[in-house]
Amino acid sequence: GGSNLITEDRLDVFGVFEGEAGPLAWEAGLRYETTESEINDRTAVCAPPGSCNISKNDYGFLLPSASVKFDLTEADRLTFGVARTVRRPSFNFVNPALLEAELGDNDLVGNPNLQPESAWGVDVGFERRIGTQGIFGVNVFARKVSDLIEVANTGDEGSEGDGTFIYQARNAGDGTVYGIEFDLSTPLTMFGLEDTGVFFNYSWLDSSVDDFAGSRRFNDQSDYVYNVGFIQDLPSFEAAFGATYRKQGDAFGRVVAEEVGTSYGADLEIFAEKSFGDSFTVRFVGSNLLNASKDEFFNKFDNDEDQADRNFDEFELETEDAGPVFQLIARYAF
Repeated sequence: GGSNLITEDRLDVFGVFEGEAGPLAWEAGLRYETTESEINDRTAVCAPPGSCNISKNDYGFLLPSASVKFDLTEADRLTFGVARTVRRPSFNFVNPALLEAELGDNDLVGNPNLQPESAWGVDVGFERRIGTQGIFGVNVFARKVSDLIEVANTGDEGSEGDGTFIYQARNAGDGTVYGIEFDLSTPLTMFGLEDTGVFFNYSWLDSSVDDFAGSRRFNDQSDYVYNVGFIQDLPSFEAAFGATYRKQGDAFGRVVAEEVGTSYGADLEIFAEKSFGDSFTVRFVGSNLLNASKDEFFNKFDNDEDQADRNFDEFELETEDAGPVFQLIARYAF
């Protein structure tokens, strides 16, 4: 992977203003982030030493935000928020070293000139309190993304030879992402089960970005994810147990000369714990009880022209699964 030195100097300043007026509460903020980065590829042979392969990347972002909460009743609330956010690339993406077979049989090389990804986002939500401890919420969101970071095929042959490529992170342009979230968390007090709590979360999302072949979703982004479960307290035994079921939708990714579709199996996790006094707790966890699988199909082509004509070089199916995992944890607080 080479020898590289990455240095970042950051200076961020911010201010926050907030207030209330009856049922209305608001907050507004402004943040300015600056970054000066230098990447020195020390594997290069330079004469004199240090005179080559030094990359610099300086940038600054002004990040305003505002949110409003309005209490319709004692139990109902509307929320609205708008903000600009920024996501910096990982060091692997900017490190100029070539990482062989980092992505399956394909190589990954860093891009020192990679810019951060930024987004303008809007959220509109509704919350309803259920009794004294329960809550139900729904939130609609949209994001306008600039300089989307994705891994792309450079077209150069990889270290594993014919049929493999060198990949590099790039700024893929602008895109949009939007969706809706539902949340429910409440004890079943209305059924006389005040020690039984249930929870449910569901998120649906869609996105759009243009690439060499047209419009598509963001690479490797599932269209939905949800989890549902319960927790049962046993106060007289100072114990509790519960279960969680998780599932996410299919994902698809497209780069030059390769398309990958991924399906994910469901996951079931259970736990049971027992307290001994105020300081000692024993917890048992069993996860992946359904032997969740990951299934991938690969459409591979020699180049983007063959990809457009659907002239396949190779089609591949891969399936992997894993057995359950069990943990026994003892915790002592002092």
